[in-house]
Amino acid sequence: METMDLSEARIYVGTYAKYNNGSLQGEWVELSDFYDLDDFMERCAEIHEDEEEPEYMFQAWEEIPDGLIDEGHLQDNFFELRDELDRLNDTEKEAFWV
Repeated sequence: METMDLSEARIYVGTYAKYNNGSLQGEWVELSDFYDLDDFMERCAEIHEDEEEPEYMFQAWEEIPDGLIDEGHLQDNFFELRDELDRLNDTEKEAFWV
């Protein structure tokens, strides 16, 4: 498995409605700015406050394994995993990613 630095993770957050109307409007969001999934989702809502009930679309991501994210979902445990990995030394991190 490829080694990743979850503390550098980021997601481009758009919405399905905008995409279906031909727009890629959204914003890159640095996950290091957030404590948990609720904080992150609040930011997504702020970005797309022009939609009544936005359905978020994660159009691109960096430093996040595919098993933790897909186009419409970020795993609930991402932030906990990121924080736990930050506590490991380099040798332990290498072992985790094997």
